[in-house]
Amino acid sequence: MSESGNPLQWLKRTVVEIIGRDRANRITAPYYDWRAQRRSSDYTAKLPATGLLLNLGCGYKPLPGWVNVDGARGSQVDVVWDLRNPLPFPSNSCASVFCEHVIEHLSRAAAESFLRECLRVLEPGGVARFSTPDAELYLRSYVTDRKFLYHPNFPEKIETPLDRINSVMRESGQHLWLYDGETLELLLRRVGFSSVVRQGFHESLQSQMANVDSEERAFESLYLEAVK
Repeated sequence: MSESGNPLQWLKRTVVEIIGRDRANRITAPYYDWRAQRRSSDYTAKLPATGLLLNLGCGYKPLPGWVNVDGARGSQVDVVWDLRNPLPFPSNSCASVFCEHVIEHLSRAAAESFLRECLRVLEPGGVARFSTPDAELYLRSYVTDRKFLYHPNFPEKIETPLDRINSVMRESGQHLWLYDGETLELLLRRVGFSSVVRQGFHESLQSQMANVDSEERAFESLYLEAVK
């Protein structure tokens, strides 16, 4: 049936035209949030008790065979969840946790709580892999040859090197705290991880995490793996 012959679709379109899309989205958001929460609860209830592979902050890049978690309600997300809240998984239930370019979107205090949750859900000997923009790489480039700041893999152009520093520090208000290797390792050890290893692109202590990194982020990323 075409949209013109579907009364519900016609009604939705008419309402949007009358009150505007933004207001319509605000009105319908609680319903869609409820649907996402119900779908997520049904999904988590069927998960095995151990051996889970968590992809936290999956965005639009879910990993096959993993539990893909994100705050967005997209169909590619298995569990819709605000990562500032305690994770909806039992303690010692996960073999691996993968978190790519997410921690910089959390405040410093929220990041520490988030890392404690990652530690809690991991089984003994489990590994959490974190990647994030490498603040040291950016700042070293700024005070030396500045070539990295004009890397062709950056999607947006800049007029001055400081534009690039501001961009990574802020990202239109989405980035709240950046890390270098020393700072992130200190935080991981503080929350209780037994060891922390700096890795390279597609290098991992676990075979299931050896090829999970996004290639387009490799040029700017810091990779750390923490063992429970």
